[in-house]
Amino acid sequence: MQLLLLAILFVLVSTSEGKTCNGNGYRTDCGHYGIQQYDCEQLDCCWSPKDHIPWCFHQNPDTVYRVKTLIKTGLGYELTLEMTDTQIPSALPLLDVSITFETEDRLHVKISDPENKRWQVPKEVSPYPDPPSEAPTNTQYEVTIADEGEEFWFAVERTVNGESLFNSSASSGVEFLTYHDQYLEIGTDLPSNPTIYGLGEHVSSLRLRTGQTYTLWNFDAPNPVDVNLYSSHPFYLDLRDGLAHGVYLRNSNGMDVTLNEQSLSYKVIGGILDFYFFLGPEPETVIQQYHDVIGRPHLPPYWALGFHQSRYGYPNIQALKDVVADYHEHKLPLDTIWSDIDYMDEYKDFTVDPTNYPEGELKAFVDQLHTDGQQYVVVIDPGIKNEESYKPYDDGVKAGVFIKDKDDKFFVGKVWPGHTVFPDFFHPDADQYWHDQIASFLDIVPVDGLWINMNEISNFCDGECSGGGKKFNTTDDKRIEEFVYKDEKDVGFNPNSPPFAINNKGSRAPLNVKTLDMDALHYDGVLEYNVHNLYGLMESISTKLALGKLSNKRPFVLTRSSFPGSGKYAAKWTGNNHATYDDLYYSISGMLSLQMFGLPLSGSDICGYFGDSNAELCARWMQLGAFYPFSRNHNNKGATSQEPYAFDEQVTDISRHVLNARYSLLPYYYTLFHYASRPISSTNSPAATVTRPLFFEFPDDPNTYDIDRQFMVGNGLLISPVLTEGAVTVSAYFPEGRWYDFFTNKRETKFGGEMRTLQAPLEKIPVHVRGGVIIPMQQPSLTTSEARKTPYQLLVALDPCGVAQGSLYLDDGISVDVSSYSLITYDASSNEGQTSLTSKVEGTYADGPDIPPLDTIVVLGVATEPSSVTINEKDVDASQIQYDSDSSSFTLSKLQLPMKDKFTIIWSE
Repeated sequence: MQLLLLAILFVLVSTSEGKTCNGNGYRTDCGHYGIQQYDCEQLDCCWSPKDHIPWCFHQNPDTVYRVKTLIKTGLGYELTLEMTDTQIPSALPLLDVSITFETEDRLHVKISDPENKRWQVPKEVSPYPDPPSEAPTNTQYEVTIADEGEEFWFAVERTVNGESLFNSSASSGVEFLTYHDQYLEIGTDLPSNPTIYGLGEHVSSLRLRTGQTYTLWNFDAPNPVDVNLYSSHPFYLDLRDGLAHGVYLRNSNGMDVTLNEQSLSYKVIGGILDFYFFLGPEPETVIQQYHDVIGRPHLPPYWALGFHQSRYGYPNIQALKDVVADYHEHKLPLDTIWSDIDYMDEYKDFTVDPTNYPEGELKAFVDQLHTDGQQYVVVIDPGIKNEESYKPYDDGVKAGVFIKDKDDKFFVGKVWPGHTVFPDFFHPDADQYWHDQIASFLDIVPVDGLWINMNEISNFCDGECSGGGKKFNTTDDKRIEEFVYKDEKDVGFNPNSPPFAINNKGSRAPLNVKTLDMDALHYDGVLEYNVHNLYGLMESISTKLALGKLSNKRPFVLTRSSFPGSGKYAAKWTGNNHATYDDLYYSISGMLSLQMFGLPLSGSDICGYFGDSNAELCARWMQLGAFYPFSRNHNNKGATSQEPYAFDEQVTDISRHVLNARYSLLPYYYTLFHYASRPISSTNSPAATVTRPLFFEFPDDPNTYDIDRQFMVGNGLLISPVLTEGAVTVSAYFPEGRWYDFFTNKRETKFGGEMRTLQAPLEKIPVHVRGGVIIPMQQPSLTTSEARKTPYQLLVALDPCGVAQGSLYLDDGISVDVSSYSLITYDASSNEGQTSLTSKVEGTYADGPDIPPLDTIVVLGVATEPSSVTINEKDVDASQIQYDSDSSSFTLSKLQLPMKDKFTIIWSE
């Protein structure tokens, strides 16, 4: 069997004098996953399967970082570390450690090089908070560190119970701190069978598996299981007995994060170790604390919450017209029609095909969409065709804003239009260049948003393409002046295959496979090696900035590649999935993970991108996808059409039913997005996610920890989709509480936490309302603009004590400035057979003359018919009250209550 060599640091070869098999020293892999003892020893490496991973490792010296100086400051600690063995040239001889108590629930630990400038993620790219002016009091954490002269380690404990949350000491069973030019390693112990989530982007179960390495390196792959994908999010959430904490490594370099039965270790190939710890203790609070560091998600335009139809393979504008007309004919809601690269002239950005998408006809089509309250979004790839007299290329050459190769010429790759160059969004003139290209394009086609795809960067060549045509000298002679590793001076720097090979592509592939060479140069000599994982974020920032300036409306950007902070600028979908039931299932964990990563407007290609879907699969996927925050049907032109009306009448009816449910719930979804966009310091920020795992709402119930076949929308809706071919039932878990069927209003038995087998024939997806929640709704329509004009409704689901709360956020749905808004809170409570429902209004948007009234209130969980109902002390006419004994619910109708006015409704049983 051919061995795949891993982690060959040149200073750790087995022939070096003084090297031993030191089980307590730092280890670097010597072999491949699954290597056996004989093969390991043939490599003259050490074999120790009873100790921590890796079992097969290079002989290693007993070298450690010891604490040279330690100073306690008003905000924490400052330390200097020194390496005990100076014969290792790639190991940094000195390190600085800064431990800062930033807030009562946030700790910052930074380990950096005091002598050389190493790459760090710029604050203007992915922000972080400034240190406080004074130390917080009553922190949820305690920090223990090594004393002067001792081997360095640090540990973070939870104050309330003394539990160790992160412990980097070797005694914990993980590696000592290792800090080389291109290899940084640190780890922590974990409790047995840890409950860990995050570390994306991967196709995997929601709860991460032990014995698995999660690679973070942005890569264009067709969504294989457990392989690194389009985004890198070095954040994880750890849940222990109902108490959660989070760990964020602020580093943009490639890395492997290995989760073992009782430990977690980082192996990073550059940058610095810059950790943030979030103490929660609730899972949702951890995510809020994390988002306050990376940036809160943006509030999307209201129309973005509608349903979207896309396809790579709409060959001409008539195909778009036919799709829009067919949706209308079948009375299927549709807000936005999308174009993949079909609309372009020879696949060139910022152009339209003059034959199949003529400018005049396309603009007239978009104008008609706008008249009908619909939108048009198109794809833009970052690759600009390497062709003179093509304006986007000529403008970029003139401005010098393209990424350069190691010879300081424009880097030439290959994407759909052929040989291409790529905008360097680190260049100070790139935003203006990108703005100008988008502005020129909007003059041709007034699109409503942009879909930025293939921005990992995806490249059809492995590195720079040969035969790429003429390459122009750039406008300056800047070369690599900073971030040059000592390895380059000593033995030669190989950025594409560094000494430690992360598990790229699941095969330890070179870093430049299907992307740029790692010695490609960004502005001011910054290496692609360091910023590769940031490109999607940088393009999202520039695209949102341009759209915001050009339209003066809330921009809409959909990205495939992301990094912490991307949610401030863009929505994200999970990429090129497949029309399989496995991918249907994995779409849930993908969506829920993106919620944690700060990208709440997320979802998967409904019915699957690759391969032919079928009636049953597409029906089940439409049922699930109708509850994604971002809901889009999209597939590849090599597959059969899969619009919901493209199968049979039953699929069309099923799709209409679930899309109507989605459109009726848009006020609820939009309110959740409002809360997700608010800082944690705001009084109006109860949550950071729109959809969430069950354990977010029930962290004290360990039965929820592994559930990723169900999910919550906010705190009020439980979605239990069918994910198995041919199934007509679904096994669903109901945490303790009272639950109601969303479609029938019927109350289920009060649960104490149990699995139930639910009937789910093809036409049904089980959706349940949680007792204790009030959900704002409107009537469904074919577009969000029409739905917003319909009267409001409240669905009041009482808990066993007769209590429920909810809220409704209102604004115009499109303005960047949301100073004009209203937030209405609702509260129901019961006492001695009498229940009251009150409202409270904050803000002035509801004062507007065009705001629809509150017309209907449905109350669930009422055992007997109300004997009387009053609104603001006035009796409600009996004709407005309808009681349903089968569902134990009653409806108040024809209320016509102005949304701006507070009210008190009282009923007696």
